[in-house]
Amino acid sequence: MSIKKYLSFSLLISLLTLVFLSKPTLAASALDLKIYPPVAYLSVKPGAGINHLVKLSNQGLYTLEIAPTLVNFQTDGKSGAVILEQSSDFTYLNLEADPANWGKSFILKPGEEKNLNFVIALPSLVPEKEFHLSILFQARQVAQGSSHQQQAILSAIVASNVVLAVSNEGQNRGELVIEQFNVPKLADSLIGFSFSALLKNIGSNATPITGQIKISHWPAAQAEIYQLYPDMVLAGSQRLARTMSETELKSLTQLEESKAVLAANGEDYAARKAQLIREKLKSQVFYKKSFLLGAYDLELAVGEQTSSKRVIVLPFSLLFIVLILPILYTLFSLLQKLTQKVILKKPDN
Repeated sequence: MSIKKYLSFSLLISLLTLVFLSKPTLAASALDLKIYPPVAYLSVKPGAGINHLVKLSNQGLYTLEIAPTLVNFQTDGKSGAVILEQSSDFTYLNLEADPANWGKSFILKPGEEKNLNFVIALPSLVPEKEFHLSILFQARQVAQGSSHQQQAILSAIVASNVVLAVSNEGQNRGELVIEQFNVPKLADSLIGFSFSALLKNIGSNATPITGQIKISHWPAAQAEIYQLYPDMVLAGSQRLARTMSETELKSLTQLEESKAVLAANGEDYAARKAQLIREKLKSQVFYKKSFLLGAYDLELAVGEQTSSKRVIVLPFSLLFIVLILPILYTLFSLLQKLTQKVILKKPDN
């Protein structure tokens, strides 16, 4: 029994656009090729098969010639950004089950959509592991008019990434461990401190991040909670956890609750949500209040794992000013006395 799930995460989308026009904004509107899904998480048993549908939509101004290719991909190990490889030796994923279709181009006119059926057919002896594949669509503007006419040509590459888990069990076997929990030992009261968490997936398939970071400080009655965002971490990869405070999480929840109202008013809910996530979600969190003082205990919880760190916050900058002022005053007094002596020794004309 195969399982098919689609999850769209912005940081696992590879969109490469090569523009040869003098006006980038014009180029962006002229070539607008949409792809769905940008990311697909699939699970297939050895010896079984599954159909994977990809939809292309030409929302630009020009007719495009599009050719599909297949390459492997990996992530950067920090932000989840996709790094494309040059090729792929995975031969069990083909357009309409025909390997000859790779590299074979087709035409997509402005306003047209095309549904492509990719067939995954696995042999029974395929190794049980996770494959990271990227279906690339190389799009090129079809030239218009005479061949003697000088014309700028637009080209682009869009990708639909496939994370394929080959497993007889068909269940989540991802396992996250805390690789690093970066917290300073000392911090300044007026400056604050930053913290970050690097997680590693030692399991055999991709899994979402779950957990929180709790900040406790005496005599505060309640701890501050930063929720970890459920970004996906590929098998064998690592990723910096992105966090959002409870206050910011409430803002996101309120926005989701007002989705119908925003749509009725003609506002772009998806764009506003993406902007809020982009602004509020941070992998390097900076903790700053009007004035910090004392010991701050941070606890990172991911699954059943926990890691605790303590940062001591003192007014180092104020202490420095207190210490340096007498020295500066002494130097100023000496300089003033020397200046007076020079003036007194100066002969009268």
